[in-house]
Amino acid sequence: MIDVSGALKQPGSSFAFDELLSFEPCEVMGEELAFEGARLAGELFSAGETVSIDSRLTVTVHAHCARCLEPVEYPMDIEVRAEFKRTPDEDGFLIRGHEIDAGEAAFEALLTELPMRFVCSEDCRGLCPVCGVNRNKSLCTCLQGAAGPSPFEALAVLLGNQTNEEV
Repeated sequence: MIDVSGALKQPGSSFAFDELLSFEPCEVMGEELAFEGARLAGELFSAGETVSIDSRLTVTVHAHCARCLEPVEYPMDIEVRAEFKRTPDEDGFLIRGHEIDAGEAAFEALLTELPMRFVCSEDCRGLCPVCGVNRNKSLCTCLQGAAGPSPFEALAVLLGNQTNEEV
């Protein structure tokens, strides 16, 4: 919570702020996420009965790689702009007494900037679909030399291109 009583008394003024935030772990699209080191810093601007913030949120998101399931630390630095009003509406956040909850606006901005999935590296080889070994850490031999049936075998037969024996 940020005290904005000084800003409300001085319309047209701006004040710097720097706040440490704490976000509870949550589930997003089936992934359990945890947050560490959240810091929101910027300026707040007063315009009579409203207060706006223009700030940056830095935070480290803890998740799991979508390919190999190893833990991932994902640093984020995002812009947070929000407007706080004395009367609630769908476009802004609420001024409660003489305080604003900038963490609420920051968390909403954070959720919109999260990647669709987290990966430990762009060249992550993932897990073997047969034996489940992490192919980044060890070689998997269960697929080498034994290609097995083609997943398109039934399609080839349906299309009449080959018989079952030819596939």
